[in-house]
Amino acid sequence: MQPDLLAPSFDYSVVDGLGRAFQRGIVPRLDDKVFRARAAGPAVELANLEVGIDLQRLGERTWLDRGSLQPLLSALAAKPRQWLAPDGRRGSITGEGLEQEETLNSFKIDAHKAALTAGFEKAALLVAAMGELIGNVIDHSEAVGSGIALFSAEAGRFEFVIADAGIGALRSLTRNPDHAGLGDEGAALEAMIEAGVSRFGSDTGHGNGFRPIFEKLADMTGELRFRSGDYALTLDGRFGDHIARQVSQKPRLNGLLAAVSCSAPNRGWI
Repeated sequence: MQPDLLAPSFDYSVVDGLGRAFQRGIVPRLDDKVFRARAAGPAVELANLEVGIDLQRLGERTWLDRGSLQPLLSALAAKPRQWLAPDGRRGSITGEGLEQEETLNSFKIDAHKAALTAGFEKAALLVAAMGELIGNVIDHSEAVGSGIALFSAEAGRFEFVIADAGIGALRSLTRNPDHAGLGDEGAALEAMIEAGVSRFGSDTGHGNGFRPIFEKLADMTGELRFRSGDYALTLDGRFGDHIARQVSQKPRLNGLLAAVSCSAPNRGWI
């Protein structure tokens, strides 16, 4: 397939629409459409929907132009413990590799280099956020083998996605009696990003909270999307000083997903 730069983006609105159709037992007819994948997050989210399709089949769909993301999505479908593109712009780590210190450190170093080259002076903040979310998969998902982490960098743009097919935010947090009253996945996602919230007790040293990190990422012209069960929480800092925060119902997802995309001054590749 030749890249179609004018094709509409394969974005989260498309994922939401496909998910709702699948849930109603409708198979959308997409033969006359072409969407261009400009970010990896929507593809990973579609694959993790309860009614989603695996990444290998996603890559075979003629309606999806994977563009420059093709090697990354192909690597995710193959599920190597660790993968890095020859140009260093994209990388992934899966399954038990998330728990292996040497492999994880190498992945973080690769991500840090890619973010710096893409123009991010605060690359360390991006990598720290990735590390926090990977730690969440290890400590809370109860399904580390299903976990994936990836980064994708272009001039002035850096994206990372952390996902698993584990128990999700609500089941995890409500195992702590302090949070037994959480009523749905939306409330659990909101609680998850607040300081001091964890499935473990408040005196265990867990759950320092993601909010300070995530707000800093949103300040970096960031778009953050968190998914668990049938809810999404988004933080959007792309439009001025105000960080827009929204919680909304979505097609049901397996496990927990966090997708972060940030922009920086365009320096080009060195």
